[in-house]
Amino acid sequence: MKLIINASNIWIGGMLQVALSFINELRFFPEHEYHVFISPELERQVKIDKFPANVRFYSFIRYAGYSAPLMGKWMRLKKQQRLKLLESVIKPDVVFSVFGPTYWKPEAPHVAGFSTPHFVYPESPYFKKIALSHRIRQNIFGRIRLSWMIRNIDFLIAETEDVKNRLISHLKVDEHRVFHVYNTLNRIYNEPENWTYRAKLPEREPGELRLVTVSANHAFKNLSIINEVIFHLRMLRPSLKVKFVLTLHRKEFKNMGTNRSQVHFTNRLNVNECPYLYSQCDFMFLPTLLECFSASYAEAMKMGLPILTSDLKFAREVCGDAAVYFDPVNAGDIAEKILELYDNPENQARMRARGFRRLKDFGTSQERAARYLEIASIAAGLPAGKRQGLHSVLTLPTLAVPSATANPIS
Repeated sequence: MKLIINASNIWIGGMLQVALSFINELRFFPEHEYHVFISPELERQVKIDKFPANVRFYSFIRYAGYSAPLMGKWMRLKKQQRLKLLESVIKPDVVFSVFGPTYWKPEAPHVAGFSTPHFVYPESPYFKKIALSHRIRQNIFGRIRLSWMIRNIDFLIAETEDVKNRLISHLKVDEHRVFHVYNTLNRIYNEPENWTYRAKLPEREPGELRLVTVSANHAFKNLSIINEVIFHLRMLRPSLKVKFVLTLHRKEFKNMGTNRSQVHFTNRLNVNECPYLYSQCDFMFLPTLLECFSASYAEAMKMGLPILTSDLKFAREVCGDAAVYFDPVNAGDIAEKILELYDNPENQARMRARGFRRLKDFGTSQERAARYLEIASIAAGLPAGKRQGLHSVLTLPTLAVPSATANPIS
């Protein structure tokens, strides 16, 4: 099978983690021919010279980094032209976009991952938190992006069963065109010999509690609430020394005032730098308001960190009983839950044990790659008349055949 792997639109956060992991796993499936389109950020982290001859890379760096609006639009148009030209030359059996939405409609059948929770969790408190003008703008552009996704993509891959069901319900698309494949760890977490130790934290103060958040500073991540949480912790437990560790640059996190001394900024980290960071901390902390599947949950489970996170549907779908949940818009409740976990070593041990058990449900990164390629194979086998976007109804029995792996496609 000849595949185009389109990751030219991936820049930051969880999507970058998945794209990097999937691309690295291609080396273990030599039976296929891969043409990988990579963004500048992926190009910086992928070790291209380590790949065999059946994996070829294409740089899209020339189309990025333009701050002038007019030039930015012009380069997006040029990028679309290059995508079409490359497809016409490569003639792939299938195009696999690691994540959509994408404004490119290939001639070949098109499979894409889904990681835009704004479309499927309208009940999130995030939408009450943002300004009305921002909400209206997001709604308008969201509808445009949805229409492009429905038209340009033939199959979607959701990271949880709940997201899969919501996509089918909200988008009114054919249920056979949406699959569920869990996100999981990058294989680097199982290879300590390949960890990088650049993210060394300052010397720990006696009795210091460290809470780590591996995340970009998107508004829906709700990181701004940390400032208020620190005030509540000071009132509830003045003697406790707490340090929030964020993978951001300090310029991204303003208005901290006197609380800045209780936040440590590592700047953005590469994937191979994150395991060591986790190992220097006590709890994983994620007050997010919107997710499909945060790899930080699985990473914390692997590294043995108890998880403190938002009491919202998507978080419980992923973590189950392996997390302590709080109201993400109530800083007082967050502070109380942090202290309750801190004061209860037995519960910390339970969270670690449950996390290790839950982690097994996600499978390995190689198993995930195998399932991605299985779905790509199904799409490639469709007759031309069945490649008509997500609304086209499918009744082919091959789409119901489960994967042979431990975590079947659903």
